[in-house]
Amino acid sequence: MPFGSGDRAQLQRIIKQLGELTTDLAAIKQQVSDQHRVIEQTRQDTTAAITSGLAEIRAVARDGLARTNDIVTGPLASIGNELVAIRGAITQLDTQVKAQAASAPPAPVAHRTPEPQPELRPAPEPEPTPRPEPEPEALQPPGQQDTETLRAAAGISAATLHAHRDTWEFLVKHAGTDQHFHLPAEVQDAAGTVLAKVSGPSLVAALTSLHRVSHTAADAGTRAIAAHLHERLTETVQEIVTRPHRGDGADAVRIVIDDRAAPAEARDAEQ
Repeated sequence: MPFGSGDRAQLQRIIKQLGELTTDLAAIKQQVSDQHRVIEQTRQDTTAAITSGLAEIRAVARDGLARTNDIVTGPLASIGNELVAIRGAITQLDTQVKAQAASAPPAPVAHRTPEPQPELRPAPEPEPTPRPEPEPEALQPPGQQDTETLRAAAGISAATLHAHRDTWEFLVKHAGTDQHFHLPAEVQDAAGTVLAKVSGPSLVAALTSLHRVSHTAADAGTRAIAAHLHERLTETVQEIVTRPHRGDGADAVRIVIDDRAAPAEARDAEQ
């Protein structure tokens, strides 16, 4: 097949593209060469800067050491000279003292006056040994709490305690640490006394705690108060044991701790 004009045009386009590729390749080579030169220049500059910095640091260090040597060496030399002079003066003074002691006459011996003998006195009589005081009698351990009374107290839904505030505080102090005792949500004041609604578990805690305190407290007054409160609580619970009732239709449980003397009319009637 003859080589036509179309083939010549296609060949020219190929030659043109090869020329463009050659130009692009030359430009890329030039960029790579330029980058190599920049990297090499940066490395040289960095090395020079590091070398120069290290040289300056060494110079500063040598200068500092030289100044330190000058500052320390001079005073130390002066101190050494002063110590030598002091030792010489001490040696000279010691020699003079020894020479004066050798040439001085001996001192006269003084006669000592005998000291008077102390007057002999009879030894004091030993103090009588105090007799040990008798130890207080050990408190008796508490007896067994009445289980029937505790069960009856546990069945009470709520009981209203009417007592003086001091009595209420005594009860809380000695029964409040029991795991079954719970302080009521509200305690009402009523003319010097308080009204507190306590639950059945709190009554159980009060009975067991007061029973223990009435037998083990070191103070007689504490034992008496605990025993009295325990007796009154037990009397109230025993009424429930004697006349049991569940639910509505009966009076609410009320514990009144307010002992008083009988009226004069009642006393006259009894007489």
